[in-house]
Amino acid sequence: MTDQTRQYILDLFSIVSTDSILIITPAGLLKRLNCPFYVVCKVDVSLLRKGQEYTVNAVKMTLKLEDVFIIKGKAYLIWCFAIVG
Repeated sequence: MTDQTRQYILDLFSIVSTDSILIITPAGLLKRLNCPFYVVCKVDVSLLRKGQEYTVNAVKMTLKLEDVFIIKGKAYLIWCFAIVG
């Protein structure tokens, strides 16, 4: 991990944490969504099935700076899901 990457992560976690995400509402407002929250799987991934609803227990980041949702104790890339609103 580079110093630049490390600093980015430190800066990011000064406004977010592993127990919430920031979203933009359809009205254009910034809102914090705390864990647990619900998502619908958009594609079959590992043991999760498209169209099924799952509970996100935490939000983490890979070493490549990709956001992941922790569901049933495993990490999944966030693009595989739609937030239930």
